Amino acid sequence: MKHYNIAFYYFGLAFLFGNIAFTVPASAQESSKPVVVTSIKPLAIIAKSALQDSATVEFIMPPALSPHDYVLKLSDVRKLAGADAVLWIGSEFEIRGAKQFLAIPEKKRITAMNILNLSSKSNSAQSDEVHLTDHHHDNGVDPHIWLSPVLANQLAEKILRHFGLPVEQIFSNGSRKVLEDLLAPVKNKSYIVHHQGIGHFIDAFKLKPALSIRDMLGKQQGAKTQYNLRLEGKKNAVSCVFIEPQHGDKDAKAIAKDLSIPTASIDILAVASGDQLPSYESYIYGLAKQFINCFQ
Repeated sequence: MKHYNIAFYYFGLAFLFGNIAFTVPASAQESSKPVVVTSIKPLAIIAKSALQDSATVEFIMPPALSPHDYVLKLSDVRKLAGADAVLWIGSEFEIRGAKQFLAIPEKKRITAMNILNLSSKSNSAQSDEVHLTDHHHDNGVDPHIWLSPVLANQLAEKILRHFGLPVEQIFSNGSRKVLEDLLAPVKNKSYIVHHQGIGHFIDAFKLKPALSIRDMLGKQQGAKTQYNLRLEGKKNAVSCVFIEPQHGDKDAKAIAKDLSIPTASIDILAVASGDQLPSYESYIYGLAKQFINCFQ
């Protein structure tokens, strides 16, 4: 019996260390992946869609909060410092966190608005003539660039080149055609948006321009503007008001009530999916479905 116990003991040791031998390389491989930290979740969606399993991708700003007003915590600053690459929109977007982002060395900081050739005359940026550039963006350009599949593809290209990886699109022409067809029945509908944040999405899929309750940064506008918005809403026969989860909805619901029209959520910061990072294509598809639902 003693011999069997000894044999069993050594078998157990062999089994234990054998398992360790198998698990250690996997852990080492995971820890050897570069870490990409983004300011907002949509940029993490783009980075993850581009890099797939080649890197660990994280975001620091809670999607349910406005990125314009978010103040970085010490843990956020540490996460930025430890990243292999940091991706943000730019100082006119992550306003209260700009100082911390600008403190990141240029060699690992990717400023989205600096690498995209945008101008106030071509906010849609949907033609094949949009190229990567090292110049700063012009003032007045819509910074919600992740809502443009063309610009998202270009940003994905920049990320992939940063890590020396082959360039691949994260949103195909086929997907664009599918969504154009899906949105076709509502492309001429009139509506009101919570703030001037979905312009690139509107242009990408040739939708009717929107009336807006708030300005580009989500700030509430004056009483006169709100009054005129109601007049314009009636004049244009708007049939829906979009509400964004990161903003308070009191003003949007008040306008919807005054105009006797429904409200619907459009989740441009991907609040609903929590910490999960869906593919960019599924994210844009989800926005298209939300847009359609407002008119049903």
